[in-house]
Amino acid sequence: TITKSISITGSLTADEPVSINGTLNGEVLVANHAVTVETGGRVDGAVTARVITIQGGSVGRLIARDVVRVLEGATVNADVASPKLALEEGAVFNGRVDGGARAEAAARVAAYRPCRALAAAALNPLAVTGEDAAESR
Repeated sequence: TITKSISITGSLTADEPVSINGTLNGEVLVANHAVTVETGGRVDGAVTARVITIQGGSVGRLIARDVVRVLEGATVNADVASPKLALEEGAVFNGRVDGGARAEAAARVAAYRPCRALAAAALNPLAVTGEDAAESR
């Protein structure tokens, strides 16, 4: 959980559900679990997860293998790649929606990218700079 007093700039990768009440500027990758941006929370960047629920704000790209939910009071300015999109009354959504097989492919590619960077760092840790390592997290 990222609480409301926390602001992160960079990438977040997790193998468990993630709840964001604070601010995250960067990429969120939770390939096999859910990401929830709570009321008052905000993500500026790409979010990739099995299920994405937005109650706060999101700007960028939302890539979900199952569903993206934009709840009442949420503000989303993002392109969505997901087989399902649920918009509640009172939610604000601006962006494009891509569903079906292309959404599944986008989710798989996004989940694969950080794995390549981490594998390269493990094989040759001296070749990865601090900036590269921060991008791969």
